[in-house]
Amino acid sequence: MAEFEEKNAELEPEQGKNPAPKKKEAEKKPNFFVRIGRRLKKMWGDYKSEMKKVVWMPWKDVKKNTVLVLAATVSLGLVIGLVDFVFSEILGGIAGLVG
Repeated sequence: MAEFEEKNAELEPEQGKNPAPKKKEAEKKPNFFVRIGRRLKKMWGDYKSEMKKVVWMPWKDVKKNTVLVLAATVSLGLVIGLVDFVFSEILGGIAGLVG
């Protein structure tokens, strides 16, 4: 009988505990389009706030840099065209000697 009481005494604290809380019912996710709309709205707000932080160059510097880039592009194109012309003439001369 003493053994039964010891086992019973060990089990009683476990039985006295509160039952496990029931899981909350899972909240329904909004549909796909609502979630995408929320993400786009948040992204647009982030974009606007970041654009307010941008420090733009003065228009004078923008024009100067644009002219510089165009001049570099045209001059590089001329150099590549000249090198292409020279190599094609050299290869054409070699082909004329061989053939």
